[in-house]
Amino acid sequence: MTYLLWGGKSATEHREMLEAAVEKEPVFANSDLYCLDRPGRHRRCMQKQRRVIELARELQVPRASVRAAVHDQLGTDLQDLMFLPNIRATFSEEQQAHWLPRAESWEVLGCYAQTELGHGSNVRALETTATYLPESDEFEIHSPTTTSTKWWPGALGRTANHAIVYARLILDGRDIGIHNFMVQIRDLETHRPLPGITVGDIGPKIGYNNQDNGFCRFDRVRIPRTNMAMKYATLSPAGEYTTLPARKVASYSSMTHVRVTIVVSSGLALSAACTIAVRYSAVRRQGFTSRGDGSEECVLDYAMQQHRLLPLVATSYAFHVSGQAMQRMAAGDDVEALHTASSGLKALCSRITSDGIEACRKACGGHGYLAVSGLPELLGNYIQNVTVEGENFVIAQQTTRGLLKQLARARAAALQGAHERPAAAAVAGREGDADYVHDLEGAVSARCTAQSAKDFLSPALQCEAYRQRAAWQLREVERELAEAEASGLPREDAWNAVGPDIIRASEAHCFHVLVRHFCDAVGELSRSARVSPAVAKALESCSCLFSLYWMQEGMGDFLQSGYLDVQQATMLRSAARGMLAVLRPDAVALVDAWGHSDHSLNSALGRHDGQVYEALYASAQGDVNPMNSEPVAPAFEESLKPMRSRL
Repeated sequence: MTYLLWGGKSATEHREMLEAAVEKEPVFANSDLYCLDRPGRHRRCMQKQRRVIELARELQVPRASVRAAVHDQLGTDLQDLMFLPNIRATFSEEQQAHWLPRAESWEVLGCYAQTELGHGSNVRALETTATYLPESDEFEIHSPTTTSTKWWPGALGRTANHAIVYARLILDGRDIGIHNFMVQIRDLETHRPLPGITVGDIGPKIGYNNQDNGFCRFDRVRIPRTNMAMKYATLSPAGEYTTLPARKVASYSSMTHVRVTIVVSSGLALSAACTIAVRYSAVRRQGFTSRGDGSEECVLDYAMQQHRLLPLVATSYAFHVSGQAMQRMAAGDDVEALHTASSGLKALCSRITSDGIEACRKACGGHGYLAVSGLPELLGNYIQNVTVEGENFVIAQQTTRGLLKQLARARAAALQGAHERPAAAAVAGREGDADYVHDLEGAVSARCTAQSAKDFLSPALQCEAYRQRAAWQLREVERELAEAEASGLPREDAWNAVGPDIIRASEAHCFHVLVRHFCDAVGELSRSARVSPAVAKALESCSCLFSLYWMQEGMGDFLQSGYLDVQQATMLRSAARGMLAVLRPDAVALVDAWGHSDHSLNSALGRHDGQVYEALYASAQGDVNPMNSEPVAPAFEESLKPMRSRL
């Protein structure tokens, strides 16, 4: 199973070799991580980044491979995730020839400065200005208001020396709209802020505190005209502006790239939380058994604990499968389809993963509240994903919008007597994921034929169920929008009024995609000789539990859509509960298969050797916990003793 998850035996062994090399390095030790303050965390993560570069050279492997073996957030991660991709996507070949070598050699260390104090998702309302000054052939970058302050860009606070700044292009007093500009913010030798730039860190966050998210204000800062990204928009020295239709799509390419990354990483993050919680639940004993011999019950044998954890184990595998599909899609050239798919899946996967990590923490009882459980750190670092690159309840709407456009095109083609489906039908990256738009009424009319709980174990039935709900939700949104507009509401106001159902339609479609991908992947593996029958069977059980559990959670939709009747709803619950018992014997093996090392989990509860209580006790000793570094705390002489003497 591990080889399947990580791309084969050779790739797995290479990954394990790099992880072992990283774990030998003192700078990568994490035993004191939970007791470091923010300056200490930033300093440590920069030390790690430097060693990553050195180690890659020593081992003669790509830097990205070593970085992947370091299971910690580094302050320069956005260099690869957003800064370099934005240069490649929006800067001309001549500009790339200038900037890419400098950035790849770490002379230019960048950040992506889009979000402002007053605006995030509404990019068109950003206030920072870039006014062209033809007499000097320069732009003047300016923050005209408090709310125009750049706020949240990662690495901006203390690390970056350049920023790709999104600002309003002003030509001859005319607002041309949002464009991106390369702006140097710190001196390359001293790292001090340049004149006219006020920059710093925005402060502690719930998590992800290795990253120096920052703020920046520009007081009429001058940059050369050639620092405007000019792959799809150009400005001559005379002030002549030209643009290409692809500019708008390209300007969002960096965000789309990050959304795909979030989908891909969601399965890995959720699997780490599941590994900690399942391993701990297999070790923990709580409550006496009915055997009467004084023995205590293994927590993982409680049906309620299985109900809390095993569906999340299955979900981590489902996310992994769809993440791979998203990567294949990102390698293609259908930007519109990628945007539509990545928007909804980013929102759904990040929400379920965030909630799932917290569910795993709660399932570990009181010990899960300790930082050394690893779960609070994992949760704090991950939950940023529900907001970054499109707040979930905003960005998920893009999936429904794309589906409605597809539906309109399908109907127009039908009216014209067309027999070929539009190329844009591959909304989620595979032909067929949104095929229901071509026969919406037929898809909605499907009804469950199950006559027993066993019938719900059919992958075909599960795929049909999610397809029917997705089609029904889309039809409902279309109907509600039409009724709202017929009542006199403008399109935007009608869209706002139907907002909650727009989100439901997005999630329904994305669940359909997840279930379909998982069922198809398991079916393909079962028919091939790539894995053993035992591995294929375990994956089949995960796929079945994933489909049935989330179908059960969305029971109201399946009843309201007419797919299920009340008796079948009872059968569904029984089928989902039965799958817990099927998965229980493989639970520990399924989380172990992800290959999370003790070093990467950094968890006293999730240790591979099961020595949970010894690890907890060790974490409280003075060599790790500074609160216990001396027998008497300074607070005694400062406060406790004077308090007592005054009684």
